[in-house]
Amino acid sequence: MSTVQAASATAVQDLAKSLMKTFDANSDGQLGHDEFGAFLSQLMGGIQTAGGTLAASTATTGPQTLTRGVQNRQLFEGFNFDREQNIEKSAKDAFASIAGASGTVPATKAAAESWFNQHVKGGMEQLGHKVDWVKGDKFQFSNWQGSWVVDFVRGADGPNPAFTWLADAAGGPALT
Repeated sequence: MSTVQAASATAVQDLAKSLMKTFDANSDGQLGHDEFGAFLSQLMGGIQTAGGTLAASTATTGPQTLTRGVQNRQLFEGFNFDREQNIEKSAKDAFASIAGASGTVPATKAAAESWFNQHVKGGMEQLGHKVDWVKGDKFQFSNWQGSWVVDFVRGADGPNPAFTWLADAAGGPALT
């Protein structure tokens, strides 16, 4: 078997493991009728897995896939990528960097909470931005700047969600 074939087989096995983990609701190592039905339903709109997004169609109601470069920036609203990004000092820069690396924008508030916990929380905390809580498409963080609540998905539960950074602190100015 060539190196390319071995790498391809490994990628397919990794995808299969990710799909099983995602859809095996009762963790029995098998997909039952209902679990397989959920897989097919989500496949038609796009499946967000640990490895990225698997799509069978171009429906806009599923997770939006990010690509590198200018197209990636189109799914971020209110972020200035033309300046130097300081991920250790700025929670907003840290979020943009980590969210962009995840490969998808969550499409719903429920998906946003799970997505954030899986893809963003650990990275932000490693950079010194403590995540106090996550609820839907909002989270609260604390760092040297204080404690802030951020709405991070514009249009969650709508047709074209995008990352945003709407931050507020009780009695304080908006954080940029």
